[in-house]
Amino acid sequence: MKNMLEGLRVLDFSANAAGPSCAAVFADYGADVVKIEKPKVGNDERTYGMRVDDVSLLGAWLNRGKKSVTLDLKDPEAVALIKRMILNFDVMIESGRPGVMEKLGLDYKTLHAINPKLVYCSISAFGQKGPYARKPGYDVLAQAMSGLMHITGEADGPPMKSGTTLSDYVGGINAFGSVMAALRYAEKTGIGQHVDVPLLLTMIYLNGAVEYLNVGIDVGRTGNYHSTLSPYGLYQGNNGQSIILAVISPKLWAMFCELMGRPDMIDDPKFNSLNGRRENRKELDYIVEDWLKTFDDIQIPADLLDKAGIPSCKVLDNKGLVDDIHVKDQKYLVDVPTPKNVTSKETFFARNCLAQFSETPGTIGQAPVVGENNYEVLAEYGFSQEDVDRLQAKWN
Repeated sequence: MKNMLEGLRVLDFSANAAGPSCAAVFADYGADVVKIEKPKVGNDERTYGMRVDDVSLLGAWLNRGKKSVTLDLKDPEAVALIKRMILNFDVMIESGRPGVMEKLGLDYKTLHAINPKLVYCSISAFGQKGPYARKPGYDVLAQAMSGLMHITGEADGPPMKSGTTLSDYVGGINAFGSVMAALRYAEKTGIGQHVDVPLLLTMIYLNGAVEYLNVGIDVGRTGNYHSTLSPYGLYQGNNGQSIILAVISPKLWAMFCELMGRPDMIDDPKFNSLNGRRENRKELDYIVEDWLKTFDDIQIPADLLDKAGIPSCKVLDNKGLVDDIHVKDQKYLVDVPTPKNVTSKETFFARNCLAQFSETPGTIGQAPVVGENNYEVLAEYGFSQEDVDRLQAKWN
């Protein structure tokens, strides 16, 4: 068996980022993923981000390794076809607002009756039930309502969102893992189920400040520093350069003081305990940054810290990430074939698979052009080329 998920079939109805990224992970590991898209234009993620030859490379990454079939789901003929197709699939992923799939006649209850072993995954901002279920929502709403924005940002500044669409990408990973758990159950029992993945729930899961409420503490923003540990966070050197330090144990604290040429601080009552360093953090921050600013290039103290075994790193920009020796060596970014409708560029570099496997490494595959696999997939259900052309002409 060359790929871990070989033989698994996934029907991807999703759009935007969370659903498509979930379905793409299945494709990475060998599943046959068929993406159902709007005729002619495809789904919304094909319009996101920067373009090459008018093709979104972000959309290509989100739809990597899939097959594309275009159907107009408002047409009863297309809905009837899906109900035939679903018998041959193990997983269905959708990301419409709750109620949309029911209106189309493609809701979980209907399709479960046709294929009882089907794992049906719904990804939405707020889930399928509850007061907010039908409230429109995107990543930034999930970030805001989860409490994460409340604890992100400078202490005297406003709440701040993540620099990426965090809930979409983590929601996609959550959905992948949740579907795999449901598939295990279906394998053992023959019974599929509905997997409801709210982005809000995913983000609340990431909020480690919630448990502090048990002792009456509402954790606030601490900027680039930790609320209880010090030195732990981002520290400034010269010329706008910065470095991350994570000095969390007595042994590391002693090593760090020696490295700074300040052995007197090891047993100083103000700094010789976690509580002391936290209470005197501002003074300690000045001392650390004064030391860093004795170097013209922050790479020098970074090398010294590495050699001493003190957890630290430079803050990389995206170019630095691409050029990093470890990232290159471990192939965390890989060259991926561009879709067939990109003519000026044969490959683009993109994020690799989520994990590294010793026996069955995944592959980031080429994304399809809209409707690229119409003939191939629909032929399985008795549609001739003429039949497919007739449908596409009707829907376009």
